[in-house]
Amino acid sequence: MVCAAPEFSTRLKSWWYPVVGHFSTRGFFREPAARAEADRLRAQGLDVFVSGAPAYSTLGWFNDPVLNTFIHYPEEQLAELLFHELAHHHLFLAGDTTFNESYATALAELAVARWLEQRHGPARRDEWLARCQRAHRFHSLLFTTQEKLKAVYGVPRPLEDQRAAKAAVFEELKTELRTLSRTNPAFAKLAQWAERPINNATLGAIAVYNHRVPAFRNLFEQSGATFPAFYRELHQLMRLDHAIREARLEELMK
Repeated sequence: MVCAAPEFSTRLKSWWYPVVGHFSTRGFFREPAARAEADRLRAQGLDVFVSGAPAYSTLGWFNDPVLNTFIHYPEEQLAELLFHELAHHHLFLAGDTTFNESYATALAELAVARWLEQRHGPARRDEWLARCQRAHRFHSLLFTTQEKLKAVYGVPRPLEDQRAAKAAVFEELKTELRTLSRTNPAFAKLAQWAERPINNATLGAIAVYNHRVPAFRNLFEQSGATFPAFYRELHQLMRLDHAIREARLEELMK
């Protein structure tokens, strides 16, 4: 999949598709085609992020394929992927990628926790929830960096000064990731992640799947931790105007 963002913006570029409307990623079945599109976007001066996608959902229009990209995943990871993709079958809001993907991520976390508890007991459930909390901490660092970048991009500067300010924010993030990796064994792999190229599109792609996860988890708890009530609340959210829906989700983040 390919994501792109302007050099001085954290907002992802979107493409329009039939049925699903605007979507902030572009998928390809062959890597060379994805790399070619990434090169084309870079030539336009955009920040670009390219990543593999082990699975996809056809939103219930067709039977989704079982692929060799994920069938040999560890048990929890396979269950998470299946719950995530099946979540799209039950609910999809055309034109709002972050709503759809963050909801599916949250739903998968909640469903795996309940599935593990029923299948393996509370100890395995708690291990899973601890893993989710570590992921949330990592993502919170990325979201804080996005806010810092928004502040940087909002100040008019000469081009080279703007690029230097942008680079300084990303270097600060990498320093934080290396420090966390060095001081906490649970985050040891972050040092390696910090050596990767990181840009606006990287942060935007991760935010699409994770930014609103706390809001949806809080909504689940407010719904009595029951899935039928949770889905009733989700459908209420979907009926709201975009700006009002975003304000409601922002309240749920707290």
